[in-house]
Amino acid sequence: MVVVIVQLLDIPPTAIKILKTIAKLRKEAASKLPEVLSIPQSTLMSYLEFLKQKNLIKVERRVRKFYRTTDEGKEYLESLPEEKVIKYLMSRGGEAPIKEIVKDLGERIVNIGLSWCRKRKWIVISKEVAKAIKYEELKRHRELLSTCLNECEAKKEDMKIINELLERGLLKEFETIEYWIEITPRGISLASELPEELKVISKLSVDTIATGLWKSIILKPYNVEAEPPRIYPGRKHPLAEFIEMVRDVMYSLGFEEIEDDYVIPELWNFDALFQAQDHPARDIHDTLAVKSKEAYLKAYGDVVERIRVAHESGGIKDSKGWRYEWSYEKASKLILRSQTTAATIRYLTKHREPPVRVFIIDKVFRRDPLDATHLPDFYQMDGIIMERDFNFRKLLGVLEQIGKGIGIEKLKFKPGYFPFTEPSVEGYAYIKGVGWIEVFGAGMFRPEVLYIAGVKHPVGAWGMGIERLAMAVLGLNDIRLLYPYDISILRKMIIPRW
Repeated sequence: MVVVIVQLLDIPPTAIKILKTIAKLRKEAASKLPEVLSIPQSTLMSYLEFLKQKNLIKVERRVRKFYRTTDEGKEYLESLPEEKVIKYLMSRGGEAPIKEIVKDLGERIVNIGLSWCRKRKWIVISKEVAKAIKYEELKRHRELLSTCLNECEAKKEDMKIINELLERGLLKEFETIEYWIEITPRGISLASELPEELKVISKLSVDTIATGLWKSIILKPYNVEAEPPRIYPGRKHPLAEFIEMVRDVMYSLGFEEIEDDYVIPELWNFDALFQAQDHPARDIHDTLAVKSKEAYLKAYGDVVERIRVAHESGGIKDSKGWRYEWSYEKASKLILRSQTTAATIRYLTKHREPPVRVFIIDKVFRRDPLDATHLPDFYQMDGIIMERDFNFRKLLGVLEQIGKGIGIEKLKFKPGYFPFTEPSVEGYAYIKGVGWIEVFGAGMFRPEVLYIAGVKHPVGAWGMGIERLAMAVLGLNDIRLLYPYDISILRKMIIPRW
């Protein structure tokens, strides 16, 4: 008993209770122990780590994967886009012009549906007419979407369909970590020697000494040098807070936020911005291509023809274009967008009359090396203004307002070049320890770009790197400090306006 008491002096009473419970269960999931022991999960995990360090238990980490249906997936519980398209064709005698399908089913459903119908070899398309050749019901696809509305695990035989639904964004994969606890031989030996109840007190009293009770209790030792635990309130990631601040600035200047997709055809990322198809930035070493069949561009209407004309001959007076044969095939290749200007030009083709003031803040992807000022994927804020009397001087004024609004103290402009703006300007912010770094490019859309969009009024545009703006505001000399492993670095970051 003396040996046991000596060991107990280093084991808290709650840990003893947990150890005796695990000794009875031998092996159990940690998630079930809080209910059995009536102990909070956070407290339990601390004591389990303590017992593990004492070699009294073993902790096994298991990863469990499960899936949930996304909002888009919920739209297709009754019928997937390709099923809607093929059923429409069958109702029309097996074939129909694509324009009529778009009119009846909508552009979004038809774009997705035609792509997957061709991938499944259900249809052939000739002279803008889609013809059905076969149909296989996607019953299991829809069953999995229904089963996973709340949560589901995948069977081995369903993994091919699961992977397809994940690729299409109709399912989302989640991982949860489970810890299984098993008692060691040393833990079993110690637990068997422990009494069922053991009284531990923090201080002696007169009664405890007078009654002799002190002989059967343990006096809890205290470490008077130990600091109390620091408690940190929950907060958003500093970059998320910064992005919210930028949004507030844009809203205050009268802008409306828009959204767009990560995966887009080269048409919007480059061609619609009058960027030649042999431009170095379109090389595979700079742009991230997607392994997929080409996008169906003719669904975008007259814009495609305007792009072809602008590239081959200019399309407007005093412009000769790039003077080459424009490739429909290259423009239809799918990529991860490298600039959010792809979203603003696409918006402009559908909103051709002023006033227009919109912006987008979202991820872009490039094959950039990771260093102090570059990331392979980062947030970009793009914006456009279309007004009847808008000009370059007013654009510079707007850019200065945005810079001051988000807290950039030192900002300067420098003449620049971009294929889709003229005149063009580069914006630089000063960062202590780094110097002046480029944080945005801007300019007035070229006449060729306005022709492509079908717009007859001046348009100012810009693209800003959000992480670089955050560096300037927070005084960081390395962009990687925005994504550190050490959470204490993030806790010290304070967004000035928040």
